[in-house]
Amino acid sequence: MWHRVALAVMTMQALSGCADRDLWPAERLDSKTAVNVTIMAEPWVYSRDVPMLAANARDYLNLGVVETNRAGNRAYWLGVISWSTIDRSILPQVARASRPARVRLLWPHARLELPPASNGRSAIGLTEPVFEGPQASVAEAWCPLSAAQLAQLGKGAPVAVALVDDAGESTTYGEWQVHAAALAEFLKATGF
Repeated sequence: MWHRVALAVMTMQALSGCADRDLWPAERLDSKTAVNVTIMAEPWVYSRDVPMLAANARDYLNLGVVETNRAGNRAYWLGVISWSTIDRSILPQVARASRPARVRLLWPHARLELPPASNGRSAIGLTEPVFEGPQASVAEAWCPLSAAQLAQLGKGAPVAVALVDDAGESTTYGEWQVHAAALAEFLKATGF
């Protein structure tokens, strides 16, 4: 009997150690570009309220890190995908979501500004979307990350993210659903 109890306790401990396996990154090979990509299991989600347009509606950003491997040449990228629960099609002169001029990541005592690649998702060799929002209309920006920038992200998720346009105007999003373990598991899997 005690052997069964001991076995049950060991099994539960082993399974609890696998709790973050749900956050283990996905890997895929892009069939058109032959780029192998390791994708953070779930993006960090940031939001901002837009009460002047709709009650209880928000605009969102999905942020996630990917590693690309092109014949042994590895690179890291931050994907910034913006989407909304607000239907703006009825508004006059609806501006189509566009890629920001800069992405500003904010921590209490630090900030990081990243310029997006000019050719979007194709810059990283992807033909299929990642970190999608729940709707078809999204805007994507892909920012190359240096080892130092990735290490800064690895210390903790930003508390806010600002999208800065060409005129220097920024739109700021705060944390909404951010699992720090998602990036930690990604860094383990990629050997960073």
